[in-house]
Amino acid sequence: MHPDPSTNDAKSAGLPRATEITVGYKALSPSQKDRLQKIEVNPEEGDAPPWDALTKYKTVGTDVDRIDGMPKATGRAKYAYDMNFPDMQQAMILRGSIARGVLKGLNLDEAKAMPGITAVVALKEVGNKIRFVGDAVAAVSGKTLDLVRDAIEKIRAEYDADVHNVDFLMDEQAPLLDSKGNVDEEWDEDKKVDAALAAAAHTHTGTYRTEVQTHSSLEPHGNVCKWDGNNLEIWASTQATFGVRGELARALGARNIKVESVDVHAEFVGGGFGSKFSAGIEGLACALLAHESKLPVKLMLDRFEEHTTAGNRPSSLMQVRGAVDKDGKITAWDWRSFGGCGYNGRGGSVRYPNYYMSDAATRRKHKDIATDADPARSMRAPGYPQGWFGAEMFLDELAAKAGMDPLAFRLRNDAEAMRLDQWQFAADKFGWDKARNHKNERGARYVTGVGCASARWGQLGRHGGRRQRYGMTCRIHPDGTVETRSGAQDIGTGLKTVIQMLTAEELGVPASRVRAMCGHTADPIGPASGGSTTTASIAPAVRHAAFLAKGKLIDLVAAHLGVPVKDVTCGNDKVGTAKASLSWTDACKLVGPNPLEVHGERYPNYPDKPFHRGVCGAQFAEVRVDTWTGEVKVTRMFGIQDCGLVIAKKLAESQVLGAMIQGVSYAVHEQRIMDQRSGRMLNGDFLRYKISGIKDLPELECHMHSVANGHNNTGAAGLGEPPSTATAAAIGNAVFHAIGAPVRHLPITPEKVLAAIASK
Repeated sequence: MHPDPSTNDAKSAGLPRATEITVGYKALSPSQKDRLQKIEVNPEEGDAPPWDALTKYKTVGTDVDRIDGMPKATGRAKYAYDMNFPDMQQAMILRGSIARGVLKGLNLDEAKAMPGITAVVALKEVGNKIRFVGDAVAAVSGKTLDLVRDAIEKIRAEYDADVHNVDFLMDEQAPLLDSKGNVDEEWDEDKKVDAALAAAAHTHTGTYRTEVQTHSSLEPHGNVCKWDGNNLEIWASTQATFGVRGELARALGARNIKVESVDVHAEFVGGGFGSKFSAGIEGLACALLAHESKLPVKLMLDRFEEHTTAGNRPSSLMQVRGAVDKDGKITAWDWRSFGGCGYNGRGGSVRYPNYYMSDAATRRKHKDIATDADPARSMRAPGYPQGWFGAEMFLDELAAKAGMDPLAFRLRNDAEAMRLDQWQFAADKFGWDKARNHKNERGARYVTGVGCASARWGQLGRHGGRRQRYGMTCRIHPDGTVETRSGAQDIGTGLKTVIQMLTAEELGVPASRVRAMCGHTADPIGPASGGSTTTASIAPAVRHAAFLAKGKLIDLVAAHLGVPVKDVTCGNDKVGTAKASLSWTDACKLVGPNPLEVHGERYPNYPDKPFHRGVCGAQFAEVRVDTWTGEVKVTRMFGIQDCGLVIAKKLAESQVLGAMIQGVSYAVHEQRIMDQRSGRMLNGDFLRYKISGIKDLPELECHMHSVANGHNNTGAAGLGEPPSTATAAAIGNAVFHAIGAPVRHLPITPEKVLAAIASK
């Protein structure tokens, strides 16, 4: 069964238990073979029939423009930051000034008495711990930010300071390091690993390190809160509308504040990258201030607060020792790593690409080490960019020991057949052989090099759980327009456009007829935007809703035309049979005065084994290094990435290119600088915390690899995170190739490059 979505019979909802589909993908280049196979899947009865590798699409996979692009470009899009109401109050948080200790005293009276101040609330009780510089102590709202700043100064907070530490490598649990920063401790005995190392043709050991990276989202954390009796309405910059709703309802209830309902709006969100799942203390503070003042309140963090209190990608230290046999096959892989977390002491675990050492003797140990700093939070592929940097750089060094080309070494060891195709395709597009064999002139000031690294993720979407599955509302209006709605948020990735395109595909109408809406908890429940789950989880629900709506419209048209329902199809902006049909607009007139409305749901993934359980990718990078100054310039990059079915090609490419841009910034620029004595971040702004700008960016190109996995009715898989795993590693390997010595510590700054050159 290979259904064409433009002509699907909507009355075939009662599918047979077993359905045969074709999965896999067409060859990436003429030198490769198609990887297609037939499998049987078992959809739940009532779901839309599955698309597969032979499905022909009209809208899906094309370059449809982002539907919210124009509002965003012209400033008409309203983010939480842009919301304003009559008598709206401004708010700020008083932050603790010590890195570790106890709140000994808190007097709010003078601040409360100031003219123009409408509410002051304590966020920490006397006797509670202060866990880092910036820990929230109290919050103030008033008519203007200037008045609020003055009131913050009037709050009398006293602290009992304790000894603190903001550098995880200075903790007593940290490993010993030698003068070059390498881990200088004996390895515990492991008979299998030790035997493999002893029998190897080549062995190598390396220590790698990454620094803290802050999220640096376009829009800071924050909310606007407005009470109407016991009903709370929130405009939030969030990655989890339903998560914020539940979190604040619980928190306010614990404070004996009655909440009959909490409505969250997040129609436009300026990014999050993993830092905005929670309402945060700023969300609770805003709600409390609005409740006390009985006025709307806006509380948005400033840039310093963003850098210092909103979480971060933690730092890491990794040491690897490995071995290869005479044929270049990895036979041993011994890994120990340490995560530099904040006060929460977790979230620093790092991953590595285990598909390279599937036949090797392996061992992995990790330890998170707490510091007196703001906590680690998820950030675009948590743990992967750190670990991939260490592991993929180690692979290049191990390949050099074995006298092998780094790409040939990966082709020899990569166990993923799909990525093997991607490696070869991307290498040809990038011009790997020519670039790798280029010889820099001896003594030249500028030298070039190229490197590569792999990408991986494993998200095929979720259905929402036993109690309530993710849902979608689809409305066909009498004027021919279509409305599809989800309560989940679009954090800038283009979810609205994906919903629009899927709806148009199923109904057989132009995408311009469909209006997609996201980000209001009054609409059906959807997932948080994390783990690359959103599109993969929502897409099947979109299809199901459109499928059901199509079925109802077909019923109306069949009755109107006097033809059997089974003969009626939707496609090419028409509804009917080959002999008699109506234009889409005329068909919609049959709906009546009120829109035709259905509720679709997200069924579980099929219980059968999909073609591939995750997603694969690879990236190649070229750098130019100034050997006099140590400056590294990334000049070009090419990436290939799959995400199951590629729904919106232009948006998918944007995700990959955006990940590369963040990876360039991580590789050569970003680093949090902490003052050990005060415990404060010294570069908590965009003047001193460097992120990549336009002039720092290379020529970027990517290829989207569409794969029919056969795991649900649509086949979309996670995309937001996998391409972010490879970039820094590919750049690090390119620098290694250019100068002939590895720089094992991110960011790759001029002084580290010059030190590596001198070490030769």
